[in-house]
Amino acid sequence: MRDATTGGPPDPAVLDLPFAVGEAASGPLTWAQSVMWDAMQWFGKEANQFNIGQPLVLAEPVGQARLLASLRGLVEAHQTLRTRYVARSGQPRQEVHATGRYDVAVADGHDDPARVAGELAGRLAETAFDHEAEWPLRVGCVVDGERRVTAVALVGSHLAFDGWAFNTFVDLLRAGLSGDSEQPASPAGVEPPAGVEPPAGAEPSAGAGVPQALEQAAFEGSPAGQQQSRLGLRHWEQGLSTAPASMFDLPRAATGDQPIERHLLDSAAVAAAAATLAARTRTSFSTVLLCLTTLVLTAYNGHDTAVLKLITGNRLDRRSRDLIALNTLDALLAFTVPRDVDLLTAIRQTHRPAFDAYRRAQCDPRAVATVVEESGRRRGVSFDLSTYFNNGHRGNDWAVTGPEPGPDRLAELRRESRYTRLDPLPRSDMKFMVAASNGGAGVCRLGLLVDTTYLPGALGETIVRGIETLLCDAVAEEVGVAEIPGRIGLAPAVRGADWVRTPAGWVRPADVAELVREAAGGVEVAVLPAGPAPGTGLTAYVADASAVPEELHRRVLDLLPGRTGVAAPDGYVACAAAPPAGAGPDAWRGVPVVARGPGRPA
Repeated sequence: MRDATTGGPPDPAVLDLPFAVGEAASGPLTWAQSVMWDAMQWFGKEANQFNIGQPLVLAEPVGQARLLASLRGLVEAHQTLRTRYVARSGQPRQEVHATGRYDVAVADGHDDPARVAGELAGRLAETAFDHEAEWPLRVGCVVDGERRVTAVALVGSHLAFDGWAFNTFVDLLRAGLSGDSEQPASPAGVEPPAGVEPPAGAEPSAGAGVPQALEQAAFEGSPAGQQQSRLGLRHWEQGLSTAPASMFDLPRAATGDQPIERHLLDSAAVAAAAATLAARTRTSFSTVLLCLTTLVLTAYNGHDTAVLKLITGNRLDRRSRDLIALNTLDALLAFTVPRDVDLLTAIRQTHRPAFDAYRRAQCDPRAVATVVEESGRRRGVSFDLSTYFNNGHRGNDWAVTGPEPGPDRLAELRRESRYTRLDPLPRSDMKFMVAASNGGAGVCRLGLLVDTTYLPGALGETIVRGIETLLCDAVAEEVGVAEIPGRIGLAPAVRGADWVRTPAGWVRPADVAELVREAAGGVEVAVLPAGPAPGTGLTAYVADASAVPEELHRRVLDLLPGRTGVAAPDGYVACAAAPPAGAGPDAWRGVPVVARGPGRPA
């Protein structure tokens, strides 16, 4: 659907869709919208990768007037569909329009409406949305020889929709096109959040009772919303107090100009096996897949504690489930990975930490950024939180309703699995993400994004196929967590002897020394273990009698962002001079000391 308010010559291949309802309104972005706004500003034209598209093939053809009436009813009821996202005085805002018009593209598809609708959706999704000049939804329709609509192509901006909201919109449109009424039914009996007055113009008559994004923004700014945020921020603080600085404190590899690889596995076996294990463990499909993701990644990177961001839908009640707007936020999961247990026990042990993370996802992302930075500076690290998990299916898509699938049935389903390697990308704000969505017909679409700077390109297929293997094996037999690398052919990452383990994760002392040397103005520096036991931390010896540990530590912290496999040392020693050339690293321990300290507040 293209905005037609900007004029231009008439196009005979479009349908005109005007709307008029209530009053205009405006307000701040919601927390979820502000996160996506920042991401889209960073990606620029490459933000087209966020577009959400879907062809909708109709069971029976309908007249064009019926399509326009159904669309108009939805546009007028749901503010998201008539919202512009704009920058005003340097701050992003959402502006809801009371009047406007859309163009609906029309394509002929006499012989194959599904194919034509898919191609049309692809064309509509090619470019990033211009949110100041364009509505956040593009629509096209496919017509037959009698000019009846046989399919609809839909593309939404991720600033306006998450997967849940987009699917809800599609369901409402489908109902409007297949039901007896010309207008789709709107959700009824849904009241605004307690204690929150809707902004002026936020409840136009056609959308009365329908939850709106402006109401969500108002709730987030209310005392109740701020209290909810404080609880979430406390969860982040607790998790970051023990989390490793990065899941990718690994040797880096040289890559080309498109290092981000994407892999897909469409698998009914994944859906059936994961649903079976969820039922056995009395957990959830999400927990099962999250556990496998964590176990495979930590088997590769050698961490005992995992830290991931969980993309969270926050559809916790009737009101949030009916909200057609982006509502996803990042939850923090930081927990000790189960090791000396079988896979089913590991799934059970993952469930509670995951549940706690999901229920504390709703908090102000600006405040989260502050917590992340302050927690990192307290611990002497710059957190690299670029590992993601996204369970994007709705409800019980693959709930077990009959007998559990046996090994033969799972083997049969695996033979039908389809692996695809998508075109690589030049950049991403993620280094690793596993995502699951409903591929239809009992198929789970398992997606993986990897940054090949840190994970070899061939590892992508190994991981997605390995998750399928582990799920199916665990249905038929006991699988030990320690067996995972061997079962799926996963070779753990190799760090050289010059890497050491610290409370912050894996680091190279030589890189830490270079960091301290840069902070100290180029003087000689040595970084040595703080004690004889592994993992006790590092001490930096600096050949500068004037060095003050507190000032040096502050400069080190300022240089940390963007670096992996490096952290501030646990202590600083200002030496009168460097030891004689060729004396060896341990000679630093015997030189005269001018000042010594951790550099951190007492």
